[in-house]
Amino acid sequence: MASLELDEEGRGRGGVAPPGGGVAPPGGEVAPPGGEVAPPGGEVAPPGGAADGDVGDVVDEAGGDAQDAPPARSLRDWLRGAPLSGRLHLALGLVLPALLLVANMVRVRSFTIDDAYISYRYARNFARGLGLVYNTGEHIEGYTNFLWTVLLAVGIKLGLDPDVVAKALGGLAACGSLGAVYLLSARLRPHGAIPCIATWLFATSIVLSGYAVFGLETPLFLLLVLAGTEMMFRERDRGTGFPYSGLVFGLAGLTRPEAPMFLGIPMLFLGLRFFGRQNLLRGVVFAAPIACHMLWRYSYYGTWLPNTLSAKTGSLAEQLAGGRHYLAEYAAHTSPVLLLALFGLCVAIVSRHRDALCVAALALAVGGYVLLVGGDWMPFYRFMSPFEPFCFLLAGLGARSLLEPLLTALSARAAESRAGGAIALAAGAGVLAVGGLVALGAFRAQRLDRAQLRILDDDKRFWDSAAGGTAAWFQQHGKPGEVAVGDIGYIGYATDYPVLDLLGLVDPVISKLPGGYTRKTGPGYVQRVFDKAPRYFVFIGGADTCDKLPFPAQEKLRKDRRFRGIYEVAGKVRHSKNGYWCIFERRDDAPPAPSGAAPVPAGTAPGAAP
Repeated sequence: MASLELDEEGRGRGGVAPPGGGVAPPGGEVAPPGGEVAPPGGEVAPPGGAADGDVGDVVDEAGGDAQDAPPARSLRDWLRGAPLSGRLHLALGLVLPALLLVANMVRVRSFTIDDAYISYRYARNFARGLGLVYNTGEHIEGYTNFLWTVLLAVGIKLGLDPDVVAKALGGLAACGSLGAVYLLSARLRPHGAIPCIATWLFATSIVLSGYAVFGLETPLFLLLVLAGTEMMFRERDRGTGFPYSGLVFGLAGLTRPEAPMFLGIPMLFLGLRFFGRQNLLRGVVFAAPIACHMLWRYSYYGTWLPNTLSAKTGSLAEQLAGGRHYLAEYAAHTSPVLLLALFGLCVAIVSRHRDALCVAALALAVGGYVLLVGGDWMPFYRFMSPFEPFCFLLAGLGARSLLEPLLTALSARAAESRAGGAIALAAGAGVLAVGGLVALGAFRAQRLDRAQLRILDDDKRFWDSAAGGTAAWFQQHGKPGEVAVGDIGYIGYATDYPVLDLLGLVDPVISKLPGGYTRKTGPGYVQRVFDKAPRYFVFIGGADTCDKLPFPAQEKLRKDRRFRGIYEVAGKVRHSKNGYWCIFERRDDAPPAPSGAAPVPAGTAPGAAP
């Protein structure tokens, strides 16, 4: 295989590693085993290229010298294995994928995921001076994206629509992430005869192009993680200087709680340099904003961890079962890329390339995290968004490590023999390289098109008719009062009514009950709901009735004696899937609500009733 080792500027090293571990650059002398002496025309091995820092990478003779060859000036040069020029690599590997990414984001920009409106409401209340709360006076952290929510609040304070701010920031962050993937791809294997493949995989992913404009913090977190990873690799290669990557990872930690994993794994790959001054400073710079945020969280919400953590967990068996199903569906969705990524992992192991192995470890860690937490309900695998860039980097490494040496070897054979068959074989290698990439692109384009159509024709129509229709009913017929509902996003944002979250994201009692997410439905659940005695219930009804509900938890509430005779159907909202969302309103002559249904004050102990 072609050399995967990089110098401090990210360029490839030519030559074949001698038995002693040094590298023989073209025209230079053999470096000693320590790799510290740079021969004439050669370069010194960087600290982090190979797995042990001083061991030469495995090099394929067919592709090793190609990285130092002059760029191809004609198709014949390219068929002989000459690398593309830098401008062509930028055009084919970054600019065109960026344009495609923008086009794919624009196509689905009209859809906003319902959970995004939870952050929008927190941000709006913060901008109004009410604090980072969902319901006025209730200090409950029902979000896990502090930095994202604060940025949205800044936009609202400036008079901007949070949905526009979220989509603009998300699109910019996605384009920035694409650039970081391009840089990381060149680090894993210098760009040669084949342009960057990882960026094309990125641009054709519904996970990355879709969630860039669905209103969530996903693209910002991804940008910070990828940028921090690239910066950390560069800082390690330099060996000196301030570790700004720690600050970037710190911002990632303020955006999503799983950020420490993305810093900890690259730190482990530093070996003994883990205890070096630069890395210790990096850890301090990372931990400082996280620690400040946790202290603020405890003083403001009365808990060290967000309420969403307990709301979305509680049953490990259910989480593992859900995680296995989630990962299996994702594997079926993107199977050819996963196969290429497995080959890229083999390349990383054989070549002992430290950075490629680190990328593989990050991808595997994300998969383990998704298995543990059980995935989520949103369409098209949002939780796999941090996995995909690292997976795509491995897939690009595998594809280029396979195609570039093949192209060079067959071209060399044709040049030696000059036989018609050999020349045809060389031309066939070029067709194979291009054809393989085109076939992969066609598969990705088909999957992407299907996903986009489903988002626009299915998910968007459903949420516009169901949540949008319900919010419109409240705006036309409703009277101010607390609404008990499971899908709190758009309904809560559009009405601004007080909300009792039946799934527990913004309720400190339901979130702590036994059971997994959407399954915290034991006796404490029913008691909490009727202690609050909301004015309205919004239930998901059947195909043509509100008299029998398809979800057991909601049917359990409807059949309770504290519901029957007190609540009655006030409205039915028909949605695109030929069913109803049913709105039940408390009768005016019903007994008054219990006195214990007061709002949760600031600093309420976790799990305690208000």
